[in-house]
Amino acid sequence: MATTKQIHLIISPDVWTKQTRRQLMKLRREELIDHIPLPQAGRTRVWHPTPYGAQVAGEWPELRGRRPPRGAVDRTAVRLKVGHGLTVTHTAQAFLQDARHRGNLCRPLD
Repeated sequence: MATTKQIHLIISPDVWTKQTRRQLMKLRREELIDHIPLPQAGRTRVWHPTPYGAQVAGEWPELRGRRPPRGAVDRTAVRLKVGHGLTVTHTAQAFLQDARHRGNLCRPLD
């Protein structure tokens, strides 16, 4: 679970944010991810995997044998857990940015 800005900073901070948005919309059209709007936050979107997206990601070698967190793919559950989910993503983002600053290798799935 992550906002567009968080995804952009984690995956591709060196490209235009518009490119990240285009990729997210493409994944949404392919029904791999979906989003909910953040309450009282304007147009901020929180992205999460769909059940199909979680199934596809579960076949990646890095994620084989791991189950998605409970409620990570259901829109209602995402709404209920959005505060915690975004805090976890923010924390991971801080570790990633610090590693990049220090020149250490830290990939999104680390």
